[in-house]
Amino acid sequence: MGDRYSFEDVWRIPVSRVVAWRMVDDVANWPSWWPDYRLAEVVSEVRHGVGARWHVRVKSDLPYTVDFHFTVLQHDPPRYVKTAVEGFFTGEVDWSLEEDGPEVTRMTLRERTETTWALINLTARLGGRRLLERNHASAMRRGQEGMRAALAQGYQPPDIDGISKDQGTPHLPAR
Repeated sequence: MGDRYSFEDVWRIPVSRVVAWRMVDDVANWPSWWPDYRLAEVVSEVRHGVGARWHVRVKSDLPYTVDFHFTVLQHDPPRYVKTAVEGFFTGEVDWSLEEDGPEVTRMTLRERTETTWALINLTARLGGRRLLERNHASAMRRGQEGMRAALAQGYQPPDIDGISKDQGTPHLPAR
């Protein structure tokens, strides 16, 4: 049995919830703004939304790279996405997005996982758990900084869900 982790990370991003959602929802482009993500590729016939399955590769501060998959379980644009994770760790990860003032979004990532690598579990049990937790915190900090920097440089995330900027809710294309 692996070590269990429960993280809650909060980012405050100076954009509308719709724009922040588009960045979270566009997993394929995470490596362009989140330096720890080296690869993000869809590996299912479902390309987007519930049932989409992603393979990602992440390298943070420690001298190893992790590969894992996540499958979208719930997808409620522009508010919430929940995924099941498996590979380096198993469990659930979700993002909640809330408006936190004019053109400010509070993004909360909750991770409830269990590591599966024997060496990582041994490291945690021999006193390295804080090191592993700091590694997670560093990756999350770079994610927030990367998102902020990309947006400051004018990055416009794609509108995969067809969400109106004005309404913040999905809309159907005009016929």
